[in-house]
Amino acid sequence: MQKLLFILVFSTSILLQTNAQDLFKAPDFGQIERNVKEQTSSYYYPNLMNKYQSGTTQMTPEEGRHLYFGYVYQPGYVPTDTSEFNKKLAEVLSKQSFVAEDYKNILQYADALLLEDPFNLRALNAKLLVYAQDNNAEEYKKVALKRRIVQDAIIGTGDGMSEKTPFYVIKVAHEYDILPFLGYNFGGEDKILKGNKVNYLSLGKNRFEVDRVYFNISPIIDHLNARGGGKM
Repeated sequence: MQKLLFILVFSTSILLQTNAQDLFKAPDFGQIERNVKEQTSSYYYPNLMNKYQSGTTQMTPEEGRHLYFGYVYQPGYVPTDTSEFNKKLAEVLSKQSFVAEDYKNILQYADALLLEDPFNLRALNAKLLVYAQDNNAEEYKKVALKRRIVQDAIIGTGDGMSEKTPFYVIKVAHEYDILPFLGYNFGGEDKILKGNKVNYLSLGKNRFEVDRVYFNISPIIDHLNARGGGKM
């Protein structure tokens, strides 16, 4: 568990530095859709996904943005998060200590979640825990690169401090999953703003004295509305 805490603290410091240095830009979904569907585009989606899945090649911020937000235009995109493996993974990770079988199960459950959602931060972080324990530097670097690409795509869209500068996400679960990397804990309140495609999560006490983080969930709402509605 100490290794996991080190990973989280290290990631948070990097993210906060990135947040301070980079300019925020809300995703242009119309342009992203055109680019990821155009075979001659440098952002053609199958090529981006292959690059991401390799875990060996850096992606530019714009490539990462097209990868993450372009996923909503792919057949495999599902905005809900109802996999049975979420509970199974959580149960194993809640243990005070792990045995060999636990590490095996963590990888199994994480891989199952990533088949459904290749940007599942909980699953990526769980795999990092196992690879850190096994001192498997090669696989650790691959997964760490994937996680960084996802994190950067989200935090590059805003600062999350108001409904006018929210972080954009393509799944509600990604809201909760990115909080620890930003140095926050969920405070218990999850509310969608009336007449808006923005919701906020309240935060537990933190050294930044921030009460809420705002997220734009328009990709999720648009996807569900196009299919007659549904539960997020």
